[in-house]
Amino acid sequence: MKNFPALCLVILLASCSPKGINVLNSYSTEGLTYENTSVFYNGVLAAELSSIEVAFDDGKLVQEATFVLTSSEYNEIAVNIIKLIQDKKADPNWEIEVELKL
Repeated sequence: MKNFPALCLVILLASCSPKGINVLNSYSTEGLTYENTSVFYNGVLAAELSSIEVAFDDGKLVQEATFVLTSSEYNEIAVNIIKLIQDKKADPNWEIEVELKL
């Protein structure tokens, strides 16, 4: 019981860490593949790289890659696509965006 406050402190500090909780962990990349500049879902083209930009954001230079979905039927897997690309691009300076279709 004496260690309970220390345990609470460790849990609190871990949860405040930017790497403590990864938002993308709960998303699956099952069925998604990334080839050259295209993302396929179960073998069908779902998104294509449309632009790469360099931006100055919060005092640092970042690269932004924007993918455009081929159809609105893939809107529900947009975050899954972000996870796939983020996993493939291990550089933390890359920001991945997916444009949804209306």
